[in-house]
Amino acid sequence: MEQGHLSFESTGGRVPAFFAKPASPAGSVVVLHEVWGLVPHIEDVCKRVSKLGFTAVAPDLYWKHNELLVPEKIRAAMEGVWNLSLLERRDINRVREALAKKGLSHEIMQVATTLYNQDFRDQMLDDAVACVKYSYERTPRVATLGFCLGGGISARVATKFSQLTACIVFYGEPPDTLGVQKIRAPILAIHAEQDEIINSKIPEFVQSVLASGKDLTLKVYPATRHGFFNDSNRETYNGAAAEDAWELTKWFLSRKLRQ
Repeated sequence: MEQGHLSFESTGGRVPAFFAKPASPAGSVVVLHEVWGLVPHIEDVCKRVSKLGFTAVAPDLYWKHNELLVPEKIRAAMEGVWNLSLLERRDINRVREALAKKGLSHEIMQVATTLYNQDFRDQMLDDAVACVKYSYERTPRVATLGFCLGGGISARVATKFSQLTACIVFYGEPPDTLGVQKIRAPILAIHAEQDEIINSKIPEFVQSVLASGKDLTLKVYPATRHGFFNDSNRETYNGAAAEDAWELTKWFLSRKLRQ
């Protein structure tokens, strides 16, 4: 297996990425990181994907804010907005108000307002799509695999890039009805039972999928929390569910990328 770093062109410049590549790849998987960023856990996921016979590329979606968006600062910001809905988090004034009530620092407020800034979210999606196009030019069968924040981006890439072969979402925010109608790739959606903020959007998503005849495999793991796959976070990690979810991921990638 070859591994290392590369960069590719996107709308805002050259985006750095980690990659792991087998000797004879059967396809590519773009791995989209959690809210914590391109941490060692995501690099480990890339290596696991490579061992399955696929090239894995994980773009650093925080590349313009690497000093600000680091795990310890992100954790403080996320704790500050945890009681806000996804819609409320997109209201920067609501975010500032929530953080101010908790007495959090200006820097932590800057972290939160950056993460939920719509222009920044659009740039992350542009970078993810650019990474998929970069991979598509090298292997015409490409899947996305995203976790948490990256899970939502994984689904949105499928609404933007019609040649995507497959899309895997781990506890990410699903697209709206209009977005679902644009998706052509089969979707594997993996969710945690105890994840009320994300799960509140699942019924509408499933209804939209059924109404538009899309290819969806969905599994909810009982007694699990958001982030259960990440073995570097012992607060939420669930070994049995993570192992089963990886077997499901392997099955899905093999079924879709090796056709």
